[in-house]
This record gives sequence, C-alpha cells and structure tokens, in this order.
Amino acid sequence: ENNNCREDGSHQDGWSTWDIVNEENLGNYPFPADGAIFLEDNVWVNGQIDTARLTIGSSRDIIVDNDLIYSNYDGQDAIGLIARRNVNIGLDSEDDLRIDGALVAQDGRVGRYYYSNKCIAGYSRATITLYGMIATYDRYNFSYDDGTGYQERFISYDPNLSFNPPPFFPSVSDQYVTVSWDEIK
Repeated sequence: ENNNCREDGSHQDGWSTWDIVNEENLGNYPFPADGAIFLEDNVWVNGQIDTARLTIGSSRDIIVDNDLIYSNYDGQDAIGLIARRNVNIGLDSEDDLRIDGALVAQDGRVGRYYYSNKCIAGYSRATITLYGMIATYDRYNFSYDDGTGYQERFISYDPNLSFNPPPFFPSVSDQYVTVSWDEIK
C-alpha cells in the first residue's frame, strides 16, 4: 500500500489501494454450464465476454481495475458481479475505465475509495463509464470534492437486464400481476 494515499482515506471502512503485487495463473477454465462462479475471497475481475452470460459472486470484495466489457450490446452478453461487501475500483485502475454489467454490493458500496492527492500517482483518473445497473447498500461514489477520483462519470442503465439478466438475477415479467387490491369508496 502507498502510505501517502492512506493519510486522508483511512477513515473509510475497508480502505486499501486494491493492487495486485504478485499473480500466478492457475489455469484457464470454461464458464460453468449454469453461468455462476462463486469465490470465498477477494476477486479481481476484468476482460471481455462474447455471447456469454456470467455471474461472479464473492463472499468478500470484487475489484475491477481494468475494463470489463461486452462484445454485444443487444442482450446476448450479460455480466453480474455480486459482492458480499464492496465492488471496488482500485488506485491503479485504468484512466479510462469501462464496466458493463450488473454490480451488486450486499453489505457495502460500489465505488472507489478516497486516495489523497498526496499519493505518488493514481489519485485522479479521467473517465469511468458504467453500462448496466448498480445495487448498493451504501451510497455509490467514484469521485470526491477535491478533484480526486474519476473526473467524468457516465452511468447508463442496460435495458436488456430487465428481461434477460445475468444468471440467477431476477427478470421482469412482460405482464403485470395484481398482488393485492383494495376498493376505495
């Protein structure tokens, strides 16, 4: 961790720079038939899908520092990220980051922690584009009043998620159903 960054951000629960220091490829695996992957640890996710539907769940945090994108924007592709705590964007995230998918933070928030302008680098980023949806327990946040974080934020809802969501996400019915009614005189 870059300790200069921590000075002003340490008050945020779970604060970290969310960097990968070392990594080891343990193999490449096909997507499971049901499209669901669950891991009991922090998970870093990036890449591109093509005619795939995938939901990735974590019992901790999910971190996206590099683009996570669809190849097709007609409903053929769908990504769901479900974190028990947070969906994080780290200090060393891309300057122009794009995330396509449904982002869910069950007990935390979707966003980027505060990295002080005293950081060596990375405290300020240009653009984040989200195409999908956000469901978060706490307020989502990608920028701060002092110019740190992402300077431009473009967040758009993917209408394909309503009727063709990622695996194990609820879909919207194309017909209305009466749950209950009262007659008012």
